[in-house]
Amino acid sequence: MRDEPAELVMRDLVDALLQEDLVEFGSRAELDRPAEVAGQHWCRVKLPTGWVSFRVRPGGELQRYRYAGGPVRHGEGAQQRPITPEELVLLVCGDFAGAAGVADDVRASRAHAAALLGQRADLVLKPQAGELLSGERLAATRNRPFHPTARAAAGWSATELVRYGPMRAQPLGLDWVAVRRERLRFGGDADSHRIPELILDPTDREELAEAQQRTGAVTEDFLPVPVHPWQFDRVLPSQFAEELASGALVPLVRGVGRFHPTASIRTLTTAPETPKHVKLPLGVATLGATRLLPPRYLANAERAQETMQDLIDRDPLLRRRIALCDERIWCGWHDPADEFGNRPGQLAAQVRVYPELDGLALPMAALAAHEWDVLAPALSGQFDAVTFFRALAAAFCEVGFGFLRYGVLPELHGQNVVVVLRDGVVDRFVLRDHDTLRLYPQWMRAAGTPDPEYVIKPGAPQSLHLESAEALVGYLQTLGFQVNLYGIADALCRHFGLDEGVLWAELRAAVLDGLAPLPNAVAKVLRDRLLHAEMWPSRSVLGPLLRQGPSGGVSMPAGVGAVPNPLLRGSVV
Repeated sequence: MRDEPAELVMRDLVDALLQEDLVEFGSRAELDRPAEVAGQHWCRVKLPTGWVSFRVRPGGELQRYRYAGGPVRHGEGAQQRPITPEELVLLVCGDFAGAAGVADDVRASRAHAAALLGQRADLVLKPQAGELLSGERLAATRNRPFHPTARAAAGWSATELVRYGPMRAQPLGLDWVAVRRERLRFGGDADSHRIPELILDPTDREELAEAQQRTGAVTEDFLPVPVHPWQFDRVLPSQFAEELASGALVPLVRGVGRFHPTASIRTLTTAPETPKHVKLPLGVATLGATRLLPPRYLANAERAQETMQDLIDRDPLLRRRIALCDERIWCGWHDPADEFGNRPGQLAAQVRVYPELDGLALPMAALAAHEWDVLAPALSGQFDAVTFFRALAAAFCEVGFGFLRYGVLPELHGQNVVVVLRDGVVDRFVLRDHDTLRLYPQWMRAAGTPDPEYVIKPGAPQSLHLESAEALVGYLQTLGFQVNLYGIADALCRHFGLDEGVLWAELRAAVLDGLAPLPNAVAKVLRDRLLHAEMWPSRSVLGPLLRQGPSGGVSMPAGVGAVPNPLLRGSVV
């Protein structure tokens, strides 16, 4: 039996309030009487307007309590009433500047989860070797684990999510505009100048060519660029009104090509599926960040890809465990006067080319979805959750540590990493979205790692060049372990009735095994931070949204908190 959408959203919200201790919500939480279910208690928090009460269970290694399901109530005594997730936001955090916006996003999460899961019920999502779409759809049922607004596409109604989201059964056609070539910036691969040929079949290319002839936007002067139909209707007319009027942009034709949206909503597979996916900007927000595609980010991703490929080519372990999507094929609006603004990111396209997926390929985020009734039999006829997690954690640590020894770390959350399995066992990982390869220059110099030479807006906050090894390792602890691997562990524990401590012990063993081949300086920092520190950094997501609101740009609002070290127990190393 699957949880109701409102309960899924409430779970992430209550758990975030408890862990981030906003307005001392976690500190003031009091255990009340035992609940009707063994091992659960009623918990209550005193607010000026009355008590908030809900069921909790032991919180595992990272926090005292977690939400155990059922209604959240507010009021005094017999006057208590059930409340919605958005009401809880306003009751607990109403004094924050961004509270109303977060409440809106939580409300949208509830509506969008209901719409998406309603569509999901009509689809057969058994993953098949060599294809990604089923895994993308499974990932979309949860998206970013533990984030209260993860299921919301802010700016879309539930109807629009049904129309344009990942559970859409029928392929989606794209709209096309001709853009004067001198107004575009291009990726380093020569195919950046021939994007239509890469993603359209001959019939669709002919229709596009006829539209170019009809409008006078001939290929010598113009390049046809795909545009998401929602973006074509809602963003281009206002953001590019002057260029549309002057003829620098010429609308060509609508609904050409066949594509399926993935979990990210702005990236689409071709239909039928090929190794080529197309990534397009959308003026909607997820996790508090707008889904734009600034050309400077695409260029930085290309630089990061080159650095990672250099390391893979020289390191046998990385070469065995890692393959990269090729992200050098792209074009985007070029405005020298506004290089660091958001507008160029409203009109761009990238063709992401996957390596051969010679096995069962899944975004790691799919493994964190509450879909193990589908996943387990697809992976193995005799699936064992602990054995699977043991091998996954070992391979994941090999990769994370393998990059850290060179002073770099890709962003290893579950949306960016595709795992390829053979006979239910991890074979390798495929990395995508390369624009957040983080760097610690001192380790890079020691290892001879080439600098990607990112282009970053002068004076702007950035998290790519880091000032300490501990900061770099922190991204493995937060995005790699707590979001990605723990998201998977959480889903496995819920489905198979496991104690999460068993899986943390497997991760600890994987960490210990992974330290041995590393240079002493790197191994010492990892041992100290992962095994001996009393606390780990954690990723705060709700507090920054409440304090700042959406970022207004393409970076997700996030902060750094602290949680108990889940690998410390029994440490003697």
